[in-house]
Amino acid sequence: MSLMKELNGWAMRLFAGASLVIVAGCVSYERTVYEDVPRSRVEFENDRAARVFYETLSKAPPRRQSETKTEIDIPIVFEHKRRVVPGQSVAFNDAVVICDTNQDGKITELEAQIFADSRSKR
Repeated sequence: MSLMKELNGWAMRLFAGASLVIVAGCVSYERTVYEDVPRSRVEFENDRAARVFYETLSKAPPRRQSETKTEIDIPIVFEHKRRVVPGQSVAFNDAVVICDTNQDGKITELEAQIFADSRSKR
């Protein structure tokens, strides 16, 4: 009889432990943050300069490798994920910096063409 009680006690503890693991569940949190900045103010020498700049930007925007990802895991109990992605204005601002070679805030037709030529080679 004592062997039977011992087996029953062992089985009950095993069942209670398995139930606790299954019922405990997991707290999970995932978030993607799009960080955007204000667009740089820029002028264009003429309509052609603006058209060349925007067409080039739309075909191959400058890539910024600044996407970050943070994960915190405690198995079975807790999971937290956070991803930060730069917004579209970041690509625009990067293109303005690359294109406006003399940094005067005005993109000339020549600067726009050089920007377009440099992007087409990539």
